[in-house]
Amino acid sequence: MLLHLEVEKKPHPHPERPDRLRAIVANLKTAGIFPGKCFPLPAREITREELGMVHTSEHVEAVESTSFSLSSYFTPDTFANEHSARAARLAAGLCSDLASTIMSGKAKNGFALVRPPGHHAGVHLAMGFCLHNNAAVAALAAQAAGANRVLIVDWDVHHGNGTQEIFEANPSVLYISLHRHEGGRFYPGTGAADEVGSLGAEGYSVNVPWKCGGVGDNDYIFAFQHIVLPIAKQFSPDLTIISAGFDAARGDPLGCCDVTPAGFAQMAHMLNGLSERRLLVVLEGGYNLRSISSSSMAVIKVLLGEHPGCEMDSVVPSKAGLKTILEVMEIQLKFWPTLEASYMRLRSQWEVSCLQNKGKLVKRKRCIVGGPIWWKWGRKRVMYELLLGRRVVKNKGSSKKALRI
Repeated sequence: MLLHLEVEKKPHPHPERPDRLRAIVANLKTAGIFPGKCFPLPAREITREELGMVHTSEHVEAVESTSFSLSSYFTPDTFANEHSARAARLAAGLCSDLASTIMSGKAKNGFALVRPPGHHAGVHLAMGFCLHNNAAVAALAAQAAGANRVLIVDWDVHHGNGTQEIFEANPSVLYISLHRHEGGRFYPGTGAADEVGSLGAEGYSVNVPWKCGGVGDNDYIFAFQHIVLPIAKQFSPDLTIISAGFDAARGDPLGCCDVTPAGFAQMAHMLNGLSERRLLVVLEGGYNLRSISSSSMAVIKVLLGEHPGCEMDSVVPSKAGLKTILEVMEIQLKFWPTLEASYMRLRSQWEVSCLQNKGKLVKRKRCIVGGPIWWKWGRKRVMYELLLGRRVVKNKGSSKKALRI
């Protein structure tokens, strides 16, 4: 997997590079976690038959054909070299085997330290640095090993359009994604709140599309408390998979959000209480080497049984975050009735807050903009009119009109 890299030399290195894995491993080694507290699972190349359950044969063949080229591109940002196809097979095979191992009871949980990432890879297309969809392969492997229902929570800053496409008509896999969206202007442009699934699986795609960058711990944790966990508990999964992109981390050059290692640890801790603690974490994005290594270690410590160490009882979201959460809850209510009580309470708080803010604005306008009332009849009438946002203008007929500035 370290041999998968962009061959073409450019002014700046491609963000999805082998150093991502090296940084995580070095940090774990320094902390005495790996080797030491974790045991490795040998990597296996996935078979074409297994990939055929997720991708079309044309997609699989397109990835395999890169083995004969020194350098090639699926999209302008999705590269391949002669080693990429095997790296993608190893990544998918490892995720498949780790899911089976967890379902068999041989391991409680696991962290798949793999690349290339996978959640943008759809049924037909490799894109967004992704070749094969590792999380989707793991979900189907878990079902083959006995899981009836699988939950995939994707906290990568980009929407996992590939994962959603693969399972959008499959009610046995619940896909929940929290991502920057900005009305479709943020890559890949999919993942609006009203994308809920299709063909009998409506409600099994849940998207929390943030309206802006800079989203941090409080908004994510609040969304977990009021959307992710209530829906997940009602779904009652046999295995939980995290598509763990760390590009929503503070300092990431692509995500430009503000989630801390403690925030990621808290989210992992909250999900660890589901599916009898059967939890599989699959590495997706994350391009700041310091952020991805510290965030990965924080999540792995949770898998090892450590408590995140931060209390999240009184989390207060941003105004934009709360608005997004309410919009998502309103859409998902018809599929997940468990949201109703929380939605009504939050909606009431939101309306009260809006009224209070409106009152403050009106009062501020009166105090600052209006000026003393006696200015209206004195020599300072012009100043009064200007402060109110009106200007008195004489027309030819000596009549007066108040014009809004």
